[in-house]
Amino acid sequence: MITLREKTPAASYAYAMLGGVETRSVSPVFVGRAEELASLTGALARAASGDPQALLIGGEAGVGKTRLVEQFVSAAQRRNAVV
Repeated sequence: MITLREKTPAASYAYAMLGGVETRSVSPVFVGRAEELASLTGALARAASGDPQALLIGGEAGVGKTRLVEQFVSAAQRRNAVV
C-alpha cells in the first residue's frame, strides 16, 4: 500500500478534508513485464556488487509503472535488499 501526502498548503487542506489517499494494485497476478522486471533485477544485482545504479521508470498513465515497481520491491525485499 502506498500513502500519498504532499506538503503544500493546498495539499494540506485537501488532506485535512479528505484524509490520506491510498492506492493499491487490483490484480494479484503479474503478467507481461518479464523483460522490464529482469532489467530492474539486473540493476539490483549490479548495485549489490558495488556498481551504483539509477533507473528511470516511464510510460503513459495506466500502463503499469507502479505495479512493476511494487513487484520489483517485493522481490528485492525477499532477497533482503533495502529498497
